[in-house]
Order: sequence, then structure tokens, then C-alpha cells
Amino acid sequence: MVQLSPEESLLLLSCRVLLGKSDDAVLTSLVQSGPDWSFVLWRAETYQTLPLLHYHLQRLGLEDAVPDEVQAYLRNWTTVSQARSREQFRELGRVVAALQRLGIDHYVMKGAAIAASVYPDPLLRAMQDLDIMILPRDAWRVQREIYRLGYKHGVFDPKNGRFTPIFKPITPQSLRSKHALHSVTRTVRIAAPIAPTLLPEAWRRRQLKSFSNSDGTLTVPVFIDFHVSLSPGMALADVWRGASAENLLGQQVKLQSPTAMLWFSAARLYHEAFQHGTLKLQMFGDVDAILRVHHDRIDWAELLVMVKKYKIEPALFYVLSQAQRLFGSPMPAGALELLEPSQSKAPAEHDWGDILPKLLSRPLVNDFEFA
Repeated sequence: MVQLSPEESLLLLSCRVLLGKSDDAVLTSLVQSGPDWSFVLWRAETYQTLPLLHYHLQRLGLEDAVPDEVQAYLRNWTTVSQARSREQFRELGRVVAALQRLGIDHYVMKGAAIAASVYPDPLLRAMQDLDIMILPRDAWRVQREIYRLGYKHGVFDPKNGRFTPIFKPITPQSLRSKHALHSVTRTVRIAAPIAPTLLPEAWRRRQLKSFSNSDGTLTVPVFIDFHVSLSPGMALADVWRGASAENLLGQQVKLQSPTAMLWFSAARLYHEAFQHGTLKLQMFGDVDAILRVHHDRIDWAELLVMVKKYKIEPALFYVLSQAQRLFGSPMPAGALELLEPSQSKAPAEHDWGDILPKLLSRPLVNDFEFA
């Protein structure tokens, strides 16, 4: 049995949006115990869960139990994050309307789809970019249209607010070898949501990419990734399976199916953590929210077929096992047993073991004894 620290426990509880009464009681106790807030803020910022932590403190009336400087840090980071998200969703509506007008098939996926479909307030989930799936045959048409809307391939520099265009041609080879086109960017100016002196450069260089202008405005880059697959080599029928029109913030938009949201989020969380060292506790909270909000829409038979076909059973097993164990995330009896790696066979290629020590960046060696 591994005992989590108060700080780790607080981070795990606050990475989720839907908490029960027992969770609220534990969270309240942890906050009132006076945890190491510098560690919590550092980790939660890396995980992009600061808006959720701020939300739960407000919801439970715990702000007075938190030091003033911590309150200010949470409030300011959340305010800027939500201002960026508003612009991202405005741009998403604009881009989707253009694709619909041209009759280009597409669906919204990853962060924007999850934020809008399972979070009570989409602004609670910080987003780095927008992700839209298109068909490979439409890649050139999409590139032309997105340029017409003011987006370009290139690099945004948060040190000076400049964007340097770098045109990236699309070729049949790039469509076969990559799962997405090169990212496109459009910069927008908004009224600064907080005083420029309260927006550290470190925030603007990392998760809250932006630039403070001398006129009191903020230059915010909106990044969009247009995907042509979920992974290189995946059959198009599987990529598009179940995508359907939903109401997204008052607009009819085609979204990734709840089943695909679940297996793709869990697999992405696992592989990014172990292959790239990208620790996204935020996506662990996404998995729990998808299971709770869409539990009656998830096709577990389809999910099992997909994960076995693409050999991602270990990722789903370790992520879903910990979600059930720690959060009580709902899933059908027997599902985990069908995903569990076999000790009587050679280990799967991408079986790296338990996700939690990696997510928490915790060095851990289990204590074993000989029989």
C-alpha cells in the first residue's frame, strides 16, 4: 500500500470536476490541514488543473482557509486561462461554421470536445489548442480556407508578441506519415483580464501563452491542429466511428463519440506520460468525467474491439484501474479483467506498468520478498 502525501491527495482530488460528498469532506480536511501550497501550485500549474482547484475552493467556501498569496495566484491564473478559453471557443465557432459552409466533414475532438460535453462550465478546463478531425482528401481545401480566415503556419513568440509565418506544404507523403497537419495560428487582441504587472512572463511563455501590449491589451495566439487520423496507420472507419452532431455552446457541431473520447484520452494520457514525460493529470480527471457523464453512452464492446485491434490494452487497463480504485469511476463489471495483461504471456510492447507513480512524478520501488 502506497500512502499518498496530503499534497498528492489534494492534486488528485482537484483534477476532477465531479466530486461526491465524501470527496468534498476529504478535500476540505486537506485544505484546512495547511499543505505545502508552493508544491501544490507548482504541480497544479504543470498539470493545468489550477482552474479546477480554484473552482473547488470557491464551491466549498474554503478560500479563507488558503493563504492570501495562494488565493491571488489561483484567481489570476484562472482569470487569464478563462479569457484565453473564451477566445478559443469563439474561434472554434467561426472555424466550424466555415467548414460547415463548405461542406467539409469534420468533428471536434480532445480538449474542446471534452470541456464542452462533460464539464459543467467549459472554461474550467484549460486548453492549449483546438483539435479538429478532417478527412485526408480535404486537407488542401482546409488549408486554403483556414488561411482565408487569418490563420497561418508559423511560430508565436511570447517575448515580443510577434508571429513569424512559415508556410508548410501538404504532400501525400506527409498525410501518410503524420496524424495531423502542421499547427496553424491566429493572434487576437483582447482587453487584459488582469493588470499586466500581475501576469508573470513565466506564465506567458508556458501554459498561458500571450503578450502584454503597452495599450493594456493582451495578444493571445489561438492554435489549431487539424488531424487526419488519431494515429498513423489507423483505419479511417475507426477514426470516424460514432462521431455525431451535438449541441456545443448553442451551436450544432459534430463531436468525437464518448466511446472514442474515453479510449483515446486514456491511451494518450498513458503514452504521453511514458514516451514523452508529459504529465497531464488534467486528462486523468477527463477520464473520470467522461465515465460519469457519458456512462450510458459508452459502447464497451466497441471500446474493447478498438483497444485490442490497436494493441493499447495496457494503457486502458492501468488508467481505468486507477480511476476506479481512486475515484470510484463507474465502469461495467468484468471490463478491467478483459483488459488486464497476462502474466503467462510475453509482456506487451507498450506495457510500462502503473501510470500513477509516473503521473505524480514519484520515484517508487516496490518492496518484494522471495517466496
